Amino acid sequence: MGGHKRHEERMKEYGRLKAVWTFLLTVYLAAAASHASKGFVDGVVATVGSDAILHSDVVQEIMPMMQSLNADAGTPEEKAKRAEELFRQGLEQAIEYHILHREAVALGVEVPEDEVERRMTQMRKQYGTTEAFQQALAESGHTMSDFRDRLRRQMMAISVSMSKRRQFEREAVISESDIAQFYQDNLDEFRYPARYRVRRIFIQAPSAPEERDAAREKLEGIRGSLAQGEDFAEMAKTHSDGPEAAEGGMIGWVRPGDLVEALDSAVATLPVGEVSDVLETEYGLHLLKIEEVESGGVLSLEEARSDIEPLLRQQRGEERYRQWMNTLRRRSNVRVLL
Repeated sequence: MGGHKRHEERMKEYGRLKAVWTFLLTVYLAAAASHASKGFVDGVVATVGSDAILHSDVVQEIMPMMQSLNADAGTPEEKAKRAEELFRQGLEQAIEYHILHREAVALGVEVPEDEVERRMTQMRKQYGTTEAFQQALAESGHTMSDFRDRLRRQMMAISVSMSKRRQFEREAVISESDIAQFYQDNLDEFRYPARYRVRRIFIQAPSAPEERDAAREKLEGIRGSLAQGEDFAEMAKTHSDGPEAAEGGMIGWVRPGDLVEALDSAVATLPVGEVSDVLETEYGLHLLKIEEVESGGVLSLEEARSDIEPLLRQQRGEERYRQWMNTLRRRSNVRVLL
């Protein structure tokens, strides 16, 4: 359902924030080594108070996207335009992380040393060996201490970001009318399709014609026994090769699109209580039986409430977070030198 999907997307965003340190630091080493090997001359592209943001800082943030851009089709002009957009996005991200780190210092945020070391260990593993990791550091002109300090600063910044987002979400005031209005405005998001409770008897069969024929003959015999009154669940326990055989062939509840096409089509048209014809897929042959059908419909407001309220909290929290970041930015005397 749409509401569940949006909630999952919100949780994925938190996951993205937690993982961003790995992304940034991996790029940091790769980009720095690349610039060192090419004799790259760095320069200041922005300042946050007295802190300088270098061109290399931004390149480190956008390197994976740049590599993807180089692989994409497009004219040189289109790629150049996209590269400029990526650079400006990366610059804004670098500025935000500098601001967040300064805020973390002001708030007294600390990252436990064992957590920093755990992250360091994960980064080392990406290089295969400790020697390869140290070589990459050396080629980039940085020491292990430099790298650890950068990692700690980024972890501090992310900690503040997530903490503030959670705080603003908790403090958001969501009224009944807010929930009802969201429900009415997004009614299609709460529609759900029919679902079917399905049993199956499955005979595994390679693609060889003679083996397929033997499997089909066996299933046709089982189907005949079912027509004479044999119990589907008991026949599944005795004859099915499927992993659900011990449960009487009970697959459980499925929705349109959950099964491969041949089975999905049969489920959508098979009356409750009847057994399908023999169905063939690349894995083998199947008999299906629909035990129960629940019609599709729309979640009621009460049912949708558990999806809507967290979504509204996330939206309101994000609005406050952006306002808070804008205030910090004004106080931080940010200057962009492009």
